[in-house]
Amino acid sequence: MESANKGKAKRRHLNSSACVGLGQSRDGAQPLTEPIMVPRSSKDPNRGLYPRSPTKRRRQAPDGAGHQKDITQFFPVTGVVRVSPQKSVTPNREEKDGRAEEVVKPLKIKQEVTSEEETTPVKLKMAIKEEIKDEEMDYMEGITEDMFWGDDDFEREGLTPSKTDNPNLDRGAGCSSWGAQPPLSAPASRRLKLEDEDLDGEGDPAEPLPDSLFGLLGVREGLLEPQGRLQDLPGEVLTQVFSLLPAADLYGTIQRVCRTWRNIVTDPKFVPWKKLYYRYQRRESTAVKELEAILRENHLIKDELSLVNMFRYMSGFKHSKRVDLECVLQSVSTHRLYPQALACITYLKSAQPPSRLECVMNAVPSITGGPSPWCVMAVMLLLAEGVGDVLELVRLLRRTDCLLSPEGVSEYLWAVATLLLAMKDKGEYVCGRLHYNIYYVLQMLENAPLTLNTNTSPGVSDVRVTHEQQVILSHDIQPNHVVKIMAFAGTGKTTTLVQYARLRPHMRFLYVAFNKSVQTHAQGSFPSNVQCKTIHSMAFSAVGRRYQQLKKLSAALKPFSVAWVLPKGWGGFVYAKVVSQTVNNFCASRDERVMSQHVPSEYRNQRGVMEHPDEEKRTMFASLAQNIWNKMAELTPTRETAHHMTHDGYLKLWQLQKPSLEGYDVIFIDEAQDCTPAIMDIMLSQSCGKILVGDPHQQIYTFRGAVNALYTVPHTHLFYLTQSFRFGPEIAFVGATILHVCKGVKRTLVGTLQKGNVCGTGQTEGKVAILSRCNVSVFSEAVRLTDTNPQCRLHIVGGVDNFGLKRILDIWVLMQPEDKRKKENLFIQDAFIRSFSREKLGGYGGLKRYALHTEDHELEGKLDVVERYHARVPELIKRIFDCAEGNPACADYILGTVHKAKGLEFDSVMVTDDFMKLSTPRHDPSMMFPGNAPCDEWNLLYVAVTRAKKNLTLSPSICNILTMVGEYFLRSELTSVLQQQSPSLSCCIRNCPNLLPTRCPVAMHKLPVKYGNHAVMQGPVCVQCVQKRLGPMAFLLELQEQLWAQEQGQPEEQLRVPVNVDMLVELL
Repeated sequence: MESANKGKAKRRHLNSSACVGLGQSRDGAQPLTEPIMVPRSSKDPNRGLYPRSPTKRRRQAPDGAGHQKDITQFFPVTGVVRVSPQKSVTPNREEKDGRAEEVVKPLKIKQEVTSEEETTPVKLKMAIKEEIKDEEMDYMEGITEDMFWGDDDFEREGLTPSKTDNPNLDRGAGCSSWGAQPPLSAPASRRLKLEDEDLDGEGDPAEPLPDSLFGLLGVREGLLEPQGRLQDLPGEVLTQVFSLLPAADLYGTIQRVCRTWRNIVTDPKFVPWKKLYYRYQRRESTAVKELEAILRENHLIKDELSLVNMFRYMSGFKHSKRVDLECVLQSVSTHRLYPQALACITYLKSAQPPSRLECVMNAVPSITGGPSPWCVMAVMLLLAEGVGDVLELVRLLRRTDCLLSPEGVSEYLWAVATLLLAMKDKGEYVCGRLHYNIYYVLQMLENAPLTLNTNTSPGVSDVRVTHEQQVILSHDIQPNHVVKIMAFAGTGKTTTLVQYARLRPHMRFLYVAFNKSVQTHAQGSFPSNVQCKTIHSMAFSAVGRRYQQLKKLSAALKPFSVAWVLPKGWGGFVYAKVVSQTVNNFCASRDERVMSQHVPSEYRNQRGVMEHPDEEKRTMFASLAQNIWNKMAELTPTRETAHHMTHDGYLKLWQLQKPSLEGYDVIFIDEAQDCTPAIMDIMLSQSCGKILVGDPHQQIYTFRGAVNALYTVPHTHLFYLTQSFRFGPEIAFVGATILHVCKGVKRTLVGTLQKGNVCGTGQTEGKVAILSRCNVSVFSEAVRLTDTNPQCRLHIVGGVDNFGLKRILDIWVLMQPEDKRKKENLFIQDAFIRSFSREKLGGYGGLKRYALHTEDHELEGKLDVVERYHARVPELIKRIFDCAEGNPACADYILGTVHKAKGLEFDSVMVTDDFMKLSTPRHDPSMMFPGNAPCDEWNLLYVAVTRAKKNLTLSPSICNILTMVGEYFLRSELTSVLQQQSPSLSCCIRNCPNLLPTRCPVAMHKLPVKYGNHAVMQGPVCVQCVQKRLGPMAFLLELQEQLWAQEQGQPEEQLRVPVNVDMLVELL
């Protein structure tokens, strides 16, 4: 052993046995296993550990005399030890006393105090355990010259630089053992610097950690800034951390940080299935070809045994680490679906040659205790009833830690999800619920909410945000930024905006809402640095107030009033409707004058036939509309209601003035999908940053001239919010299916893990809201409920006074003969309805023609109510008024249209069947999908479904939409259990005479589903009916040859065709 002392510098060389002993000791391993517990120093924790060779060349004296100095003149020697067999030197007694004693005790060396220099006892932070058997040891054993730097380094680099030359030299990773180690190519000056540092000091005391998240999400006021760097973590640790991140972050952020991180992400062995899923979703050509090859080579498409081949393929799943398969199988054996999966595999292995099934099942490997756990888990995922079964599987695997790493479970799920998605995209008859269950759980694992520190205001508690929200909150907007946030229903878009403003108290925000109720609610939620206004309130303050003072302000432009001011030859309600619609389109546009492009492209003429105006007519309509607009804009009072200014009119005038909204750094534009081009022109012309928030699938006001700004306006940044906080997986699946089937949306809506029910069975929680497409259905539901219970309390969304009951009564009065009106003193209160009582307008018949010619759907609905209930109208209206309840919390039922309920949420929702219809299920050969339906109609259905929080009662049409992705509410169960419930095991499908064979250990049964007030039959379902609905899923339940034999002589299933479809078929 060799020791040298110059000031405070020390050197110590360890042989191989000493290094092994140090690594096996607690003190030696603690810096790696428990780095936080090691005392931290501001200096390099690895100082003194870097190899160094003695200088071979002697340095010249500064004066150039050429005299060679002895090394002791540079390094005072306090003791000499034997360093090699060639140099036999007797060690000092002091040095013998300073040798290592025992492993558990720190090394203590007593050194001789010289007269020239005063030394202190050496305090080492790590202990060395080594048994001393001989008095003389070779401490240079195993050390070669190859381990040292060359002498040229010392000549090239010069002497030790000062600390100020390299400020990062002493910078650690946040704990004592993770400091920055210089590379092998580091200059000699830096190596000398490290060796000259003090080894005797105890080091600085450990600084307190900033918080439980180590400062990764910011630091609270008063806490220390984190000193460590993420780049200092070992590659193995970074790999584990990165494996828990979403693939979008891996490709979009992580791999762009540095080359080391990029190498981790692009490593083929690093989460290969997660990356393949992400690349396939983005339709990368290499990923598509790779998956197509897997599907084709393993017969996963265009094959009746595709699902059997799928779990056979998954049985060979290659985990990234060596795992104990028996331990994995034992972990999942307590799952609810394990007996079913094991019974399916065992039964399918009983297939006899020469069937293909026998060849496939022979390829499934087995282990001690049962089949391959990868195979069993794949079957369990195929039989999973919902998200809960997949979550339970994950819980069991993580509880036992049998997969060794957190990403082990998710990587297997990504593999199954990728195969199911690719099979479905290739037209394979696979239930979409299988992929959705797995995808949902993966999103929950990767996007768990984080706690956001928002202590910028006193009394404000921390808020839990999702990963998607955190990305938005981390974006620092600039004045030239146009940010779009595409948010699904209930994803917390308003909460995100509130936190965004709260995190930036130094900035000034303007929140622009579409209606007054939203603005009032926002005013109580946003911090003080946000002003909440409606767009019409700002326009009213600037322009509209002047028209109100002149009493020249009306709610809307009516065709009835326009018809009286049109020139001769262009009168009538049909042309009045076209002209009024042209004015409304102009007010919604960003144009400065009325043009032919504002004229409707088609309208219904007096014969009820759709007519397309030519260019000459379009020009004339535009001219008539321009004249009316000019009269409306005049600041002169008039009694002609056709020339009164409207709310959208003074908003248009404000837009034409090019207003400037000074004093704001950022503008929040909520419900951007419902904004008109005029509104967007005002907002986008401002010089500050803009954030547009909305759900493009909740656009239900296109009839007012709204355009989906989330699609049409160019943006600089785009973010998504896809996780809803309103409902659980059951309701989320219904909403996601409507978007996927009816609108072709690729992004998947997910929710929380709260329980929900879409079957309409069981006890409903909270108030039941019955949502309808039109007012006629709302009135009918009110009649039905009050007929059943005349004392029930009903809350009408929007208020009973705004529901139009009085107008319905006026229409009923108009329908009565004139002598009866006079005899019973019936008076029409509404001036518009009363005007039709004059003989020249035709009475009730004239009102019907007006509604038809002007396409006034709201008026047509009220006419339908009067004609449907006829003599009962006065009684029913009185009963509804008596049962009306203004407070929804005190009501028994809540009734309303989707337009009025937009933005609200309810515990339980029942959807009526007056929305866009899909009349037949997928397996019906006569099924016709309404492909040309307006997007607004599907949006209305989506909005209705996503108002529910806990319970959702479906309509028959929604159930038919679910069948388009294979959701027939069929669930697996052991045949023995089904036999106890239904001893006959007869198929519950209507007119199906089949019985379930007892040889099949697992069978399907249909869940009880309630459609409104009607329930569908429940019970066992035969394999033949399962095959018609779920395709290859049937071959998991029955042997292939047995199923083929049963198909012969199978009677044709009789489907119940709706009356309107049946009549249409007869007509054609």
